[in-house]
Amino acid sequence: MAAIHNLKNNREITILPADKGRTTVILDTEQYEEQMNEMLQDRNTYEVLKKDPTEAKKKKLKTILKQLQEEKKINKQTYNHLIPTASIIPRIYGTPKIHKPGAPLRPIIDSMGSVTYNLSKFIADILKPLLGNTDYHWKPWVFCFRMGGLLNQ
Repeated sequence: MAAIHNLKNNREITILPADKGRTTVILDTEQYEEQMNEMLQDRNTYEVLKKDPTEAKKKKLKTILKQLQEEKKINKQTYNHLIPTASIIPRIYGTPKIHKPGAPLRPIIDSMGSVTYNLSKFIADILKPLLGNTDYHWKPWVFCFRMGGLLNQ
């Protein structure tokens, strides 16, 4: 147990789950931070904000939820569940793609506790039963089955 505790507290290494598979990866912290910074420098993908938009987003979401409650589109219980109480800024981290050369990082956004976290979960729960019920949802096993049928003709 002491060894695990020492590894966890060692600031020179970063311990992360791999992108695929149930594997844990130990990276040199300096190398990991360099990879993350390099990824975040891509201005086609990421933008530097002049100020933190969290409070403005929180205010706007409260206004929208209040209006939905007044219009009886959501009830008081749903309103209370969705109203943002925390203002934690989502954080980005990268999981190494160990199956690819150079193990590039896959960006992951951790939104737990953020302004939109409860709303996102609420919407995901609404959409979950719809997944797989349209022609636009890709099912790998159906694709393989159809391709197998085409290849065997």
